[in-house]
Amino acid sequence: MTAPSAPLGLAIAIHLIATAGSALAAEDNVIIRDPTFEQLARLTVTSVTGTVRPQFTSPAAAYVLTAEELNYVGVRNIPDALRYAPGMQVSQFDAARWSISARGFNSIAVDKLLVLVDGRPVYTPLWSGVYWEQHAWLSQDLDRIEVINGPAGSVWGANAMNGVVNILSHSTRDTQGTALTLGTGTEEKVFGSFRYGGAAGVNAWYRAYVDYTRRDDTELGNGQSSGDAWDMGRIGFRYDRDDDANRIFVKAEAQSGDFNQPGFMPSPTPPYQAPPPRGYNRGGFVQSSWSRRLPAGADVAVGAWYERLERRLQPTDERSDTFDVGVRYGTQLGGAHTITTGALYRYIKHETASTFQLTFTPPNRTLHQWSVYVQDEIRLEDRVGATLGVRVEDNPFTGLEWQPDLRLSWSVTDQQLLWAAVGRAVRTPTFADESRRFITEVSPPGSFGPGSPPVLNEVLGDRQLQSEDLIAYQLGWRGRWNNNAMLSASVFYNDYDRLILYEPQPLDTMTLAPDFWRLAVVPVNRGTAHGSGAELAGMWEPAPRWRLFGTVSYLDLEVQPAELQLATIIGGSTAQVQASLRSNLDLGNDWELGVGLRYVEDLPALNVDSYVGAEVRVAKELTEGVKLALVGQNLWEPRHAEFRSASFPIDPYIERSIYLALTWRR
Repeated sequence: MTAPSAPLGLAIAIHLIATAGSALAAEDNVIIRDPTFEQLARLTVTSVTGTVRPQFTSPAAAYVLTAEELNYVGVRNIPDALRYAPGMQVSQFDAARWSISARGFNSIAVDKLLVLVDGRPVYTPLWSGVYWEQHAWLSQDLDRIEVINGPAGSVWGANAMNGVVNILSHSTRDTQGTALTLGTGTEEKVFGSFRYGGAAGVNAWYRAYVDYTRRDDTELGNGQSSGDAWDMGRIGFRYDRDDDANRIFVKAEAQSGDFNQPGFMPSPTPPYQAPPPRGYNRGGFVQSSWSRRLPAGADVAVGAWYERLERRLQPTDERSDTFDVGVRYGTQLGGAHTITTGALYRYIKHETASTFQLTFTPPNRTLHQWSVYVQDEIRLEDRVGATLGVRVEDNPFTGLEWQPDLRLSWSVTDQQLLWAAVGRAVRTPTFADESRRFITEVSPPGSFGPGSPPVLNEVLGDRQLQSEDLIAYQLGWRGRWNNNAMLSASVFYNDYDRLILYEPQPLDTMTLAPDFWRLAVVPVNRGTAHGSGAELAGMWEPAPRWRLFGTVSYLDLEVQPAELQLATIIGGSTAQVQASLRSNLDLGNDWELGVGLRYVEDLPALNVDSYVGAEVRVAKELTEGVKLALVGQNLWEPRHAEFRSASFPIDPYIERSIYLALTWRR
């Protein structure tokens, strides 16, 4: 397949004829206001198999966070929401950066978690991670967040290694009318959003929206401001059409943000440090999908999306165009088999601007990637089922990769489910792994002996890298009691091979002589790891107006070989024990009280102490459709550190904060 000469024009053309983006999964959920326990217990998920099925019977460690329930504790962004999902490791680094992973491997550049927004993957091709400053902020039209712990490569492809997060918004059918939010606080200085939705004919609806956020600086260890304040605005549009046979989905969005960048970047001249320039993140996307219901329970869907990104945030200065097109077909065979098959093609054009700190060779790359997959959901008996799937993917870094997955489920009773799964997933190398030259520090003259020149501390790339490999084994159980309590538990064992770690090289006095010496580390596939753990999540309604949610997670991760420093850092950068508790209480007379508590164990490799996070929200409906909320966040202590990184040698702390928000819906 040849590359499109004008990917934007092609994407818009496809958009106009209603072919579609990777949001190929059906949206059968209806908006839930003030959900009952039974409605929460019967939530559906699409991220496990790529098709809609009840969460309770899904053969995976699946957890759903609904917008209505998160709103009770005043959550304003995706990272803070994910803190209440079992198995997720969420650490805020500074005002605009988070480290978010599933089942370990927490770092400032997490590359083993796939994040989707309405089915569209939002990872960067540069290093296979997520720019959270672009995607973190909760839409007022959020439906739910699906969290799947464990590999899902047979459905979603490479990089869905340790888990999948799928952020889903409501259909426009369910967001008619006007919604306005205005707020201010000690950390979120100003925020606001406006949305209007209406009908667009028979069985068709739309909404247009805009939002803005301005965030204050975090605080350094010495009590001074870190200088990392930022602001971002977003404008978007969505259209849905749904009749007896066809479903059409169209979405377009643009964002622009400006960021103060704290700290220093390496410089080739004394004092060998320089302040970074002001950063920005600008771009937008168009996404659409068309699906048709066919006779005998079959369906077909086609999709495409295009995204343009321009971003300059330390240490990268990049521009990218991504075009993605896919097709999916599902059918029933013999009453016992539900077959889903599909194919996908992705085109990425990526450009970088070389700086002293970071250079890619070559600076511009074009990537073509395709994959095909097939999945069979088999009903073995009335209460026993199996799901067998495999995806074959071709990428320009390692060629063909295959990712199989087997899942079994047994409905012991109508109120209890046992499930087991084994699967293989990979994380393919990236542009950064292959071709970067990243200078982390410049040691001044004399650091390596009298008369020695400045020394560049560098991270280099290697084009011979192979994909990282995971074989994962999982076992889980779910149960319900008395229509007011539900509990789920899962245990897992992960076996990693060919992990990319960094091997130090001897001091190089020749390559850059006479101006510099070089002390480099290079990536190698020498790492292995074993991760084991357990996750527990429960929901209990002790009274009709009171609901409790609790989670506990344990992880033991050991990375080898120990002589490579990064292996020790990875193992000590993930909390072994985490726990959370949420209480949502309707006080009556239009008053609401939400309380959230979180415990995160220490990160010894990063010198980060354990901490407790506490959130409290008190809200009052002043009149019909008008609500005022006062929210306190991180109330347990005045400030705490959550993460540190050698790539950003600053010491930011997350402060206690409050905000006041007024919402109006009509």
